Amino acid sequence: MALCLLTGVAWSQSAGTEIPRSVQRKLLRDAARLTLRLAAQQEDLRFQRISIPRQPMMEIYEVLAAIYTADERARTLERCNVHTFPNPPIERCVVIFERNASWAAPLREGITETNSPEINELLDEYDLIIEKHVQWNDRHDAMTIRSTEPLNMAALANEFYNVEGVVEVDLGIPDVSGSDIELRRLPDGWEVKYILRFGSLFDDAGQSHIWVWKVSDSKQVQFVKEEGAPIPSWMRCQFEQGELLVHSY
Repeated sequence: MALCLLTGVAWSQSAGTEIPRSVQRKLLRDAARLTLRLAAQQEDLRFQRISIPRQPMMEIYEVLAAIYTADERARTLERCNVHTFPNPPIERCVVIFERNASWAAPLREGITETNSPEINELLDEYDLIIEKHVQWNDRHDAMTIRSTEPLNMAALANEFYNVEGVVEVDLGIPDVSGSDIELRRLPDGWEVKYILRFGSLFDDAGQSHIWVWKVSDSKQVQFVKEEGAPIPSWMRCQFEQGELLVHSY
């Protein structure tokens, strides 16, 4: 499970700042997506491992954790829910299949199981759950597959395509843009950009506001700059007491 990936990872502290478990889980998902994005620069994710390599993922997690604990601005952005855009997918996919597929008999009876040895092996090996079974259209049904820890869902989808009766796997990648975190390797560390996007997210008319940090290989954090379009007042997050978290300019 995702929590298991955090076993043995100390709750990073800086000036008394402790990372809550809920934030750790979000940072782990961010690290998983960023790890896959870096891997995709070398080879299509469909042809890579389903399991995300732990070492690079945890290295990136520690970079994000260092920023979170070192700078109130980063904690502000987390409270404003600025995280990685959900691409590549790491948690769910929808498997669309022929309604009369013999292996789907248990699903048609309301049981979240299948008679397919190939599917059952994937469920067991990668700790997957059949979350939901629905009618997709007049000819096809669909089942939502959820992972209990971050996985390379593009590679997992390739495996489902090998099952007789499967016609499509929907990875659920949004058609719009959104806030994101970007990562770039430097000679002695990492550059990390937190990007808050707003306005029209369906075309190029949207705007963004960006915060940039540099994190050395020894996890020393340096805030580099803040730039971009003014943040609309309606987007400003607030403390419970009403103090602004993200300032407009």
